[in-house]
Amino acid sequence: MSHGGSHPDFVHEMHVGVWSIDRDGVSTYVNRRMTDLLGVPADQIVGRPLLDHFAPEDHPEVLSHMRKRRDRASDHYDVRLVRADGSRLPVRVSGSPIIIDGEFQGSVAAITDLSDLTSTLTERDEALRAAEAASVTKTRFLGWVSHELRTPLNTISGFAQLLEGAIAEPSQRSMASSILAACTHVNGLVQDLLDYSRAEAGMLDPDLASVSMRDVLDQAVALVVGAAREHAVTIEVHCGDEQVVADQRRLVQATLNLLSNAVKYGGRGSTVRVHVDADDQRVRCTITDEGPGMAPELQQRAFRAFERLSNAADADGVGLGLSIADSFVRAMHGAITVVSVVGEGASFTIDLPKAAPASGTVEPVADTTTNSSGLVLYVEDEPLNASLVESIIGLLPGRRLHVEPTVAGGIDAAGRLQPALVLLDLNLPDGSGFDVLSSIRANPATATVPVFILSADATEQATGRARALGADRFITKPFNLKEFVALVEAAT
Repeated sequence: MSHGGSHPDFVHEMHVGVWSIDRDGVSTYVNRRMTDLLGVPADQIVGRPLLDHFAPEDHPEVLSHMRKRRDRASDHYDVRLVRADGSRLPVRVSGSPIIIDGEFQGSVAAITDLSDLTSTLTERDEALRAAEAASVTKTRFLGWVSHELRTPLNTISGFAQLLEGAIAEPSQRSMASSILAACTHVNGLVQDLLDYSRAEAGMLDPDLASVSMRDVLDQAVALVVGAAREHAVTIEVHCGDEQVVADQRRLVQATLNLLSNAVKYGGRGSTVRVHVDADDQRVRCTITDEGPGMAPELQQRAFRAFERLSNAADADGVGLGLSIADSFVRAMHGAITVVSVVGEGASFTIDLPKAAPASGTVEPVADTTTNSSGLVLYVEDEPLNASLVESIIGLLPGRRLHVEPTVAGGIDAAGRLQPALVLLDLNLPDGSGFDVLSSIRANPATATVPVFILSADATEQATGRARALGADRFITKPFNLKEFVALVEAAT
């Protein structure tokens, strides 16, 4: 059968290569596309063995499938043609047997050029590798930002809190309060950037449980009450005993972000109303302000990162609050919606799955009975941070501080001094604070000593690893002085 032969014209002109061989593997027909793929005229293909045009290393594969044709089987496989210029062309061969009067006469195959697909796959693989590398770099950068910005903030905030409590003269005390307020603001911006980056990278892994909406709102309102007082805003909460399936910490943060916006944009002397209702499946928490409202086009953009409302020029923040809240709630299988009329305020609703009512049982409190010596071991290489904690511990009767700047020193001191409490930084010159934590938990003499991680690295990896290794607390720098003192007092 010659080139063209008795084959219909449309076969000859098909964009897919068509190639037939006889029962001995000798070519009997190729269409125009096949000659283009090989770069060889038809008369140099027809009448010659099929294998002459395939890469030698692919011959076993081709022969294997030729034997399948004798068994009357059809299939496809990927091999490489050898073109006239010696280059290799990846192709897919989709072959079928030719049966005439019940007898095997040869086979026919459609040949598809895979070079474009191979190039696309290579580009895709390279893009995936680049994306994975960028993700690793981003995670490291987040850790660096968290540590390098929060570490000095912790020192400034801690000493400002000490000064605020120690200074009697009102004007000087006001200066300390201003320093503290600035630290709190910068720390909030850092936290927003970290939360946004985690959400964007898909790193949110919510710890879902049955959560009381009343508890969530109590915490969120307590955190925003200072700003509400400053703006003369009243917050009214109407909530029953509704339980939701959520990550409590992140739900508090999402609710706080919505409340903060309501206070900022509601206007001086306004009222923010919080109402919770539920049906058999879902719980809805609606936060309504009395602000200027939002036009429809603004409502569509409300949850975009770095989006600021037209009346937000004088408001703090970088436009991440709603985006972060939306990411957190979606990670908890919920949704946030907004309803607003210009001039009549805005209502944001968090919709979450409903959980069974709380059983009323109280979880057992971990036994924190430890060595009564009052000794606190602090493994920290930053002198200013060590000085800050030393100043704090010095205010507590019966407690004293021992500082070790290295992993090796921390492990040795923990076993030798038997402290009542261990405070651990994570970034140390000779390793990680996690190494100290692992050693403490592995030593029977110190296995039950309370260990608080005191670090500026608030990434999910760090907090998750701390939990897995048995840390009792993960305290993020900068910390609240009163809360820190209460934790130290309870542990020692």
